[in-house]
Amino acid sequence: MWYQEDYIVDNVIVSVEPYLVTEEEIIEVGRRWDPRPFHIDPAAAAQLPFGGVIACSAHLFCILSWLSHHMEDDTAAVAGLGCNNVRMHAPVCPNDRIILKARCIESRPSKTQPGIGIVTVQNNLFNQRDEKVF
Repeated sequence: MWYQEDYIVDNVIVSVEPYLVTEEEIIEVGRRWDPRPFHIDPAAAAQLPFGGVIACSAHLFCILSWLSHHMEDDTAAVAGLGCNNVRMHAPVCPNDRIILKARCIESRPSKTQPGIGIVTVQNNLFNQRDEKVF
């Protein structure tokens, strides 16, 4: 179990195993949360610049969350305090294998809650070609 004092600025933690993104999952999540043709319709998506369906941003955020629970060790987290500067860098396609690299930016005791620490991390998702995607 990791606690605030275990996080050292600039250290990077990598998810244990990649997350395999399937076309079925892309379409399922897209139908529910972002029903644009390039997320839900393989035939229509084939005619668009990406050449097939791609994962929506909501899907990528969920993958990031899932992978954050599949690191080398669990974190003794009380709450997530927020997300800043969320960006999509490259499309995530069927059969991509996604990993999370989490770099510690700040680690300090809470100023208002004794016994609790605040850890700020920069989370990045990468595909099997080591391209940053999210």
